[in-house]
Amino acid sequence: MPSNTSPEKFQRAVQAGYKRLENFRKARLMFLRAFAGQYYDRDRGPIGTEPLNLTFSAISALVPNIVMTFPKHVVTSRFTAYRPYARLLAMALDDTGRKVNLKDKFRRWVVDALFVMGIMKTGLCESDSLYALNSLDSVDAGTIYTEVVNFDNFACDPDTTSLEEATFLADRIRVPRAMLLDSGLYANDLIERLPESGTDVPRGVRDLSRRQVARNSDTDLHDMVDVVEAYVPSADAIVTVPGCKQTFPRFLRVDDYYGPDRPTGPYTFLRLTPPVSDNPMPVAPVGIWHDLHTRANEMVTKVCDQASRQKDIVAYKPAAVEDADQIREASDGESVSVSDPDSVKVLSFGGQQRSNEAHIQQLMLWWNLVSGNIETLGGVRESSATATQAQIINANQSVRIEDLRDLVYAAAGEESQLRGWYLHTDPMIELPLTDRRSVPAQYVSGPAGPVMASPPRLEEVQVMLTPEVRRGDWIDFVLDIKPKSMSRIDPQLRLQRMLEFATKVVPSAAAAAQTCMALGVPFSFAKFVQLMAEEMDIEWMDEVFFDPDYQMAMAEIMMKSPSMATSKGLMPQVQQNQQPASVSKVPSDQTLQNQEQQRTAADAQRSRS
Repeated sequence: MPSNTSPEKFQRAVQAGYKRLENFRKARLMFLRAFAGQYYDRDRGPIGTEPLNLTFSAISALVPNIVMTFPKHVVTSRFTAYRPYARLLAMALDDTGRKVNLKDKFRRWVVDALFVMGIMKTGLCESDSLYALNSLDSVDAGTIYTEVVNFDNFACDPDTTSLEEATFLADRIRVPRAMLLDSGLYANDLIERLPESGTDVPRGVRDLSRRQVARNSDTDLHDMVDVVEAYVPSADAIVTVPGCKQTFPRFLRVDDYYGPDRPTGPYTFLRLTPPVSDNPMPVAPVGIWHDLHTRANEMVTKVCDQASRQKDIVAYKPAAVEDADQIREASDGESVSVSDPDSVKVLSFGGQQRSNEAHIQQLMLWWNLVSGNIETLGGVRESSATATQAQIINANQSVRIEDLRDLVYAAAGEESQLRGWYLHTDPMIELPLTDRRSVPAQYVSGPAGPVMASPPRLEEVQVMLTPEVRRGDWIDFVLDIKPKSMSRIDPQLRLQRMLEFATKVVPSAAAAAQTCMALGVPFSFAKFVQLMAEEMDIEWMDEVFFDPDYQMAMAEIMMKSPSMATSKGLMPQVQQNQQPASVSKVPSDQTLQNQEQQRTAADAQRSRS
């Protein structure tokens, strides 16, 4: 910490940081109430007050289109000698992503970004430190963790215009007092003076599901307190201060920050809207929809009330009471005899107005407009009268959803860089991984020449990520998320892509290979088909080119076919790798590994361009 910064001054700055974001937290709470609906944590409510939950519809359509599965990482290096280790590091990132349940955390991250801003915190669980105490999962010391930070607990420099330039970033943590005292890492005399958790913390989002539970210490199984953990970039330190309005003469703890050198430290921010000039907070997308959500519910409620008030009554003259009774008691289709039919009439009162229905349709059209064509994204309908309009709407909608997806993938790549740094710098790491590698065909000598003992194949092998296999510095590697790796393809669309691949790509590639062969131009048919398959999200194409049964059958056919006898002046038709000339050369492990690394490098460069 800077020597001229007193603990009291820093604590007041943290409190001012929470004060600056107070309106954003209140607006977020209002939006989340609309998202959850009136029956969230309630057993009853007034019928018809919220018949249309447009906010929930929009978010439930957006989130699955952005994150539906675990991301696939791509790690490359400009040094060819480091690329085998880079591929191993990418596999380790995929493995740790599954261990920390990254898919569900990314989905929460995206939902938070739709309401204001998504905040992710990544670090290392150290023994008896606040990192381990803050972790929601049961983890061992030294394990990488990544958690979504509740916006209600977040604070930043009150004078900053950008989070990347803030003098501090902080989040509030609720932790048992005894664990802080037993750790011996904090000022115990100050820990004893901390008030109970929630004393100075305003009601927030977590209270949406606590309507029946009072906020007091009687419900806590432990003596819980609130502390604030702040990252100070200028000092590259983690500072722990009280999470209450009371200021203490000393810090609870000051420790060096262990992590990569980056402006936001352990935090990764996700913002889905263009930045607001000279302001750190983005525009909340839900805030743009909220008014239409409210007006649409008011209008639908009005139309429903009008429909409920509609009634049909029978009016008759006093002298025609018998005729009225006969008409009322008659069955459907029955004929009755009355003296004066004109003295009895059916009158209708109330009922919905057609103009109100038209207004609801207009409100829905406006909501669909400002939310980015959610109806089409959610598969509800096309808001267009012609095929040309539908095509234009789909094209514009795809641009907006691709932009959101790119923003999420870029932020996810930043978060993955944090985990990758901890994996790369861990001096004790020993992570078992499974890799798929090609095994060349094995041949033995026979009476007529070499005989294939085992065909070429793909097999899974056990590899280990240890400090001994580490290569280079972290700055030598480039980490990215494979494009569209977190999206799930519909089975019908996947089948359509495979049929298109088999009927168009493969024949065209074969024709191109023949043309290039005639021209003397090198052309790898197998590599071209595999790259095209990856572009179409077909992941099993490598198995097609390593079919052991097919390779064995072809080798036997070629060996049994008649061949020219070998003379003294004719060398046996054996290739340099001791394979018959009729059998195609199988690439070595190193060759395949180099090809795979070059392919991932091309993918990473293309995704960044």
